[in-house]
Amino acid sequence: MQLFDENGFLRLDEIVAQRPSFLKCMADHYITDDELKAQAETVRDLLRKLDEKLSDDDEEMVVNAICELAVLYEMNAQWDMQEGGK
Repeated sequence: MQLFDENGFLRLDEIVAQRPSFLKCMADHYITDDELKAQAETVRDLLRKLDEKLSDDDEEMVVNAICELAVLYEMNAQWDMQEGGK
């Protein structure tokens, strides 16, 4: 799985759209509380497994990348709301 396309852009939206977990929960075009909770638990479990395997330096790099990705997605959501209001 490649994170970046040939132009260096992050392919996260494309990757997410192909993930079985996303396809399953979006099959009915409605996210339930249980689906959201299950996905949160999946992410938590994966991050805990990753945390156990990483050195302190690697952990810091991964945490920073995840946090900055979250900032990017929140900024994008805010930007979409701004642009929608114009």
